[in-house]
This record gives sequence, C-alpha cells and structure tokens, in this order.
Amino acid sequence: MPGLYSFLKSYCRIALWFYFRKWQVHRHEQTPSGPVVFVANHQNAFLDAVLVGCSTSRHPWFLARANVFQKPWARVVLTWLKMRPVFRFRDGFSTLRKNDEMIEGCVDLLRQGESILIFAEGNHDHRWHLRPLQKGFARIAQAAVKKNIVVKIVPVGLQYDSLNQAGSRVLVSFGKAISVAVTRPTQNEKEQIDLLIAQTSASLQSMMLHIEATHYAHDAHLFLQNRKLKTDLVEQLQADQQLISTLTSANQTDNSIWITSTHNNLRWLNPIFLYYAVNHALPRAILRWILKNKVTDEQFIGSLKFAIGMLLVPLFYLLQTGVIYSLSHSPAIALIYLISLPASLLLARSTAAR
Repeated sequence: MPGLYSFLKSYCRIALWFYFRKWQVHRHEQTPSGPVVFVANHQNAFLDAVLVGCSTSRHPWFLARANVFQKPWARVVLTWLKMRPVFRFRDGFSTLRKNDEMIEGCVDLLRQGESILIFAEGNHDHRWHLRPLQKGFARIAQAAVKKNIVVKIVPVGLQYDSLNQAGSRVLVSFGKAISVAVTRPTQNEKEQIDLLIAQTSASLQSMMLHIEATHYAHDAHLFLQNRKLKTDLVEQLQADQQLISTLTSANQTDNSIWITSTHNNLRWLNPIFLYYAVNHALPRAILRWILKNKVTDEQFIGSLKFAIGMLLVPLFYLLQTGVIYSLSHSPAIALIYLISLPASLLLARSTAAR
C-alpha cells in the first residue's frame, strides 16, 4: 500500500511542523541514491525514526527491537510500516541467531536499491551523549559488499533543544556518505568493521552535542546556564559545541539531570496564547492524563506527545468546529474558527519564544 504509506509520511511531516517550533534539516552533501544504510543517534524513542524518515525523500526501512513484533497483528502493521525486527541479548540468547536472518533480509533490501535506518547505539538515552555504536549496521554493510552490492553509510545526527517539550526545536543533519570498501587481503573483517564504526561514530559526534558521561550532570547544568540561543540551528549546534568544549568538569557523578526548556509565565498575559490555551484545553488535558497514568518510561514522553497529539488535536478541531457551526449556523464563521485553531497554535509558540 505505497499510496497510503506516502500519505502517512506526508501527514507526519505536517504534524512535525506543528509539534516543533523549528524543524531544520541540514545536508552536508546530497543524499545518495541506491543502497544506503542511515545510522542515527538515538535520544527520543520512535520520534527519532519519524524525524529521519520525514527529513529525506528516501523511504527507509526501520530496524526496531524484536519484542514489539510479538503479536501477529503487530507484525503485519509494522511490516507494512517498513519495519524489521532486531534481536538483542535481553530478548534471549537463542533469539540472537535470528539476527543472521535479519542481516540477510537487509542485504536483499539493499540489493533492490532500498535504504535502511538503524539506531546503532542500541537503545535511546535522554542525554546529549553519543554512546558506543553496536556493530550491526557494519555487519549489514559488510554482508552486502560480499555480494557485490555497493553500499554507502550515511550518518544522521539528531539534536534536540528539549526532548519532552512540544514547541521545542530540532536539527536533523545528514552527514557525508561513507563508502564501504571490499575488505583488503591484509585487513580482516573485524578490522574493517571497527573502522566503519569509528568513522561513523566520529561523523555522528560532529553533528550533535556530545557531553562526556563522566561528569554529565555538572557539565550539562553549566552548559544550560551559559547557553545563548541562535536562530539558525546549525549555528546553534556549532556554538553549543564550542561552549561545552570550554567548560571544566567538576568531580561529580550524578547523571540524572533531564534536559528541559524554560517556560515563560508571562505568556499567559498574551491574548494569542490565551486563545490557544482555551481552545486546546481538552486534548491537552487528555494527553496529560495519559502521560501521567500510562507512561512508565519517561523517555517516551516526547514521542507519545507527538503521536497522541497528531491524532487528538485534529479530532478535537473537527468536534469543536462542529459545535461552533451548530451554534452559529454559519459555514463562514465555522471555517474561520477552524482556520484560527492551528494558526493560534503556531502564533502562540512564536510569540512565547521571543
């Protein structure tokens, strides 16, 4: 169902423009055609995959943890959404053998000229910190090269101002492609895989804010205190990287700090924000209830805000517009009201950010 898939991707793009105050895509070079393995850092659960997929004209297959494929209906839906399972040690040692089948399946996709997206850190983490990359993406690339498939690895850096706050900003950077060469006679496969991991890791680290884990809480707190906001997110990242490089770590081991944005309470004096708040009160209340009572992993908050919001908000727009029409009996008034709802959301975030 490629038509429905394309529609869903287009709808997600619209939702992203409303969810983020600014969504900027930067390409260090044109994304190559043909077999490509996108390798991205991973901070924000499934929202990371949505962002990467919607930031490129390619339609990559996504590699996701195998436990979400357990139910038959889930396997059907997720396969339709171009997702393939990856088995981890925590899924059971016996399941790791299935990864050989997964690699062969990925090689078949690459042979067809498809692209694949993998989050090589293995799981998500809220910190501005690139963790060691797992070797799965390099093994897939090497397996493809052995079958004479010319593969390129494209690192993708995701940099959020805030992970959990709607109306934040995000930069998606596509790095220069890394060509996967055939293993030289003097270089064994392990050395080649280690080289690919090192090259990809270095590229990713250059496209995101990386704060060392040793004194993360201290350095992140000091960074947020001294950070200056810039309009262009590429310039923002460069300034952030320069700032963190000048900070001196203190002897502190608490790594529990969460990255959040500062709210401006004066926004409640803004009539545009008040109009937005009143007209979005019901979906926001439902979302808060779901997040408070149903979410146990806080690192899913940002992703669930996006997913639930893209379903609830349009539904309430239609319901509220229907109420206005039933009271006014005027199609013109109802249409103006409907248009004012997304407009107020965008204007409220724009004025609140100043």
